[in-house]
Amino acid sequence: MNIRLVHLKVRTKQTTELVAFSPIVSFFHGPVSTGKSTIARLIDYCLGGSLERTPAIRQEFVACELLAEVGVFQVQFERGAQETSSVRVTWSDGQQQMGSVNAPLDAAEAPIFGDDVFNLSDLIFKLAGTQPIKVRRSKFDPDSPLVRLSFRDLMWYCYLRQDHLDSSFFSLEDPFKRLKSQDAMRFMTGLHSERMSDLEAALGKAIDSQRAKRESVVQIRAFMDRFRMGSELDLVEQTNRVQDELRVATTRRSEIEYARSSATHVVEPMRQRLRLLSTNLDEVRAALTDLDSKTQQRESLRAELISAKVKASRADQAGRLLQGVDFVQCPRCGNDVSERPVQSGSCRLCGTHERPESETPSVELEALRRDLNERIDELTDAMARQKRERAKQERVLARLIDEKRTLDEELASELTQYDSAYVAGIRAADREVAKLQERLASLERLRELPQAIADLELEAGRLQGDIDRLKTLLADERGRLKAADTRVKKIAGAFLRIMREIGFPGVSEDDEVQLDPRNWQPFVRHGEQAWTFYDAGSGGKKTLFNVCYALAVHTVAAEENLPLPTFLIIDSPTKNISDDENPDLVRALYREIYALATRDGRKLQFILIDSDLVSPDPAIPEFISRRIAGEPDAPRLIPYYDGP
Repeated sequence: MNIRLVHLKVRTKQTTELVAFSPIVSFFHGPVSTGKSTIARLIDYCLGGSLERTPAIRQEFVACELLAEVGVFQVQFERGAQETSSVRVTWSDGQQQMGSVNAPLDAAEAPIFGDDVFNLSDLIFKLAGTQPIKVRRSKFDPDSPLVRLSFRDLMWYCYLRQDHLDSSFFSLEDPFKRLKSQDAMRFMTGLHSERMSDLEAALGKAIDSQRAKRESVVQIRAFMDRFRMGSELDLVEQTNRVQDELRVATTRRSEIEYARSSATHVVEPMRQRLRLLSTNLDEVRAALTDLDSKTQQRESLRAELISAKVKASRADQAGRLLQGVDFVQCPRCGNDVSERPVQSGSCRLCGTHERPESETPSVELEALRRDLNERIDELTDAMARQKRERAKQERVLARLIDEKRTLDEELASELTQYDSAYVAGIRAADREVAKLQERLASLERLRELPQAIADLELEAGRLQGDIDRLKTLLADERGRLKAADTRVKKIAGAFLRIMREIGFPGVSEDDEVQLDPRNWQPFVRHGEQAWTFYDAGSGGKKTLFNVCYALAVHTVAAEENLPLPTFLIIDSPTKNISDDENPDLVRALYREIYALATRDGRKLQFILIDSDLVSPDPAIPEFISRRIAGEPDAPRLIPYYDGP
């Protein structure tokens, strides 16, 4: 899954800080409490994670923007300090495809983009061109519905948090998160086939059908109880009542035939109804025309606002890039302007008074961004309401047209057969008799309802056999996925190789690693003994265990083109490991990371955070290192902040 981070903007109450990322390795280092880990937390925050509210974040943080390349799109993720349930996402492929939505973290009731994007996770997968698998929401309930795997489940393998490195092995010890972490590994390694998807879909369909039949039985019985049709005796009683009404209607028809009294013809009410329908049709068509015009105007305005938003962001970035540039030649005609007399505080090119940077504070830029976002959302909501209103009006129009067509046909039939008011009265009486006869026939059919309920219960019972058979086929299919087993073995082999390369304490050449796809716990076997993360003992070994496993997963993902995001953030890979006591181990670990980052056909982007810089040897051309120390030449992430 091609996702590459470009830069992070951190907007505070006084400044806007830009953190650029290398496409290969970015190394942030310095003493504690200067904002290094906050960079990783803000990246995760922009991608839908939660944010640790440190004193600096609570007091000074306003918003952040993450620019990333996702698939063929350049995507901007924006999230304010108080935006806890959604992320603003704006994307463009540089040609025709562009958009901007406020993506909720939890799935919305209606799609926010296209037909199958309901939240931020769906949108990231969509832009990356990856189709996530569907898994059971609850592994303990066989009737639990299928839901999409979340992008947040993959982030556990792309962001190694400092506070979890020596205490948690990819959330596999958590009773709730463990199953999601296992689903993520199955998705990445391919332990999920199309046939498995079909079988799971068939299983879900069978379970839903069984549930629907059982619910139908309950609803039919409730319906029959409500209308006193709960037994065959009740139906017989209603049948007798309709038979009495039919006898009365037949008698009335006979009286009309003998009386031959004049009456208002039945077509007059039809004509009045048709005139009213024609008026309503004209009103609905006029309303549809007005809705179409307003929708086109709002669509044009929304597109202009999105373009203005993108232009404003680019103008802000360009202004910061060119700030302080001293021009020697005119960029338009090329003439030398270096000798031109310039007044203090004026621009050399145009001669106007230069505006101080403080005139456009970060808060105003953030207010402009929020105003544009709110206006885009207002237009989107208005367009959605207009579309719903148009659909409603179209349904009304279709109903009126159908009603008018039916009434026209009845009127034409009545006029064709028109003889006299007497004949019309006879026909009205005939219709009443026919209606009662049809109701009587319906009641006769309703007598079959008790038997139909019994048949539904039998069908629901037979479906249980199909459900059991599909579950067996699913188990066989999981055992058939040999290609995925090969990838699992590759991860185990890469894990063992990396531990040997860095000189992991207690791992020898004779050891082997076994990775069981049933629980995804890697075991290191030394003769008859076997140990895993929870048996490592020291915090330093647990940290190394986590880092080596993540490197192994990303190594195989890059080789096999697996659907794992192509970046890895490691916050303090040498946590609990002293550079003074274990210098060879620290250098070997970073040597392995740099080797993986610079291998042929590289696809991985590393963002490393540690107290001391370990430079690559040999040097990497695009290597970025930034010291964050609270000093004049190496300021904190929030330069003016000096607090806990």
